[in-house]
Amino acid sequence: MNKTMSSDKKPLVGFFPLSYNLAETGRAVMIAKRYKELGGDIVFFSHGGEYEYLARYLECDVVRVEPSHTEDFIERFVRICRGDQRGLPYTKTVLREFVQNEIEAYKQTGVEMIVTTHNYPCSISARAANLPLVSVMTGPGSFHLSFPDEYENAVTRLLPRSVKIIVLNWLSSRSKKFLKPFNVVAREYNIKPFKSTENMANGDVTLVTNFLKFINIFPHQQHFPAENYIGIILLEELFANNFPAKKAKAINDEIQTHLEKSGKSILLSMGSSGDKTLFLNILQILNKTPHKVIAVYANNLKDNELPELNDNILLKKFVPSIAQLHKTVDLAIIHGGQGTVYTAAYAGKPIIGIPMQSEQHLNLEKMVGHGTGLMLSKKYFKQQTLLTAINTIFDNYDHFLKHAQDLAQKLPKPEGDKNAAKQILEIARKN
Repeated sequence: MNKTMSSDKKPLVGFFPLSYNLAETGRAVMIAKRYKELGGDIVFFSHGGEYEYLARYLECDVVRVEPSHTEDFIERFVRICRGDQRGLPYTKTVLREFVQNEIEAYKQTGVEMIVTTHNYPCSISARAANLPLVSVMTGPGSFHLSFPDEYENAVTRLLPRSVKIIVLNWLSSRSKKFLKPFNVVAREYNIKPFKSTENMANGDVTLVTNFLKFINIFPHQQHFPAENYIGIILLEELFANNFPAKKAKAINDEIQTHLEKSGKSILLSMGSSGDKTLFLNILQILNKTPHKVIAVYANNLKDNELPELNDNILLKKFVPSIAQLHKTVDLAIIHGGQGTVYTAAYAGKPIIGIPMQSEQHLNLEKMVGHGTGLMLSKKYFKQQTLLTAINTIFDNYDHFLKHAQDLAQKLPKPEGDKNAAKQILEIARKN
């Protein structure tokens, strides 16, 4: 491909998300959409995954790169990242195959830059292909309030919380977890070894989908240059047209009827990465309360796994607008995914958060720091703990609601996708 550009020619950018992860794929698709609106050309690369279809909405080439992410690989990867299983997501042999095929895909398409959302083999393949690498990550900051579940054990529970947090923050930026196979393969391409897992995850430029006004509720949270904090990328737009008007109206009418019942209203939503066992456990607990509940189970449950529940709970796989639903309920029980956290923050309603892993723990710490709700442990979850948290919120509702509304008013307009596209264009031009 001829890479000589005319003055108005935009660089061809390759986007490489984890296509089995909704949040990561959605962010990449939203940025790519804005880049196209600026006149740029795009290609999507994928190792497969159920959210690969989102890229096809952009009417661009979607290049499948082998090996594909199998269900076993995805499940193992997720369990390792959550701390539920030991091991390495990538062995040296598997990583070599990923990297080699990614480099070949870049050559065949003629892309001039790679933008990734946590497809870690790109940290080697893009550099080996001599392409600028932009990494898009959440950048939630440092631990401040509590010690995350995935690092807790019988020994750590005996240590003072303050000591554990100091040690954890020191180790986090220096961790070499999963790093050994990456450095072995990096050396084979004459790439300088990575000093830490964090260093490996960063691109030549790292764009952070967060607001400093949100994370700086605690001191020393900023880890990147201020200009790299592009802001949040919400995915509501991706799904706005997924519902035919008639179906959307029917679901919204059903929700409205349900919310007109007496009592406090609760939304249970854990995105696409919630834990099935936990989700079912929470449903059974809420089933015993007088509260009216709307539970959006997405991919947390299969249709044949839905339990029988009382009339106070309305189960929905998807809803036309999760953002609007957050605004209509009194309280949301959520996991700590960044998109879910910010959707709740913009809604201005109190939350109870239960993180699945350390990044979600960090996101929820910020919500708690802003006074908008409470965070519970997944590992040590108990029925009474959740009921106590719900009662605490409702017994002090004006307090939590005021803080939630104050936070919603502080947050800038969510334009992380537009800001990222502009920066990517400038970076590509410079390179």
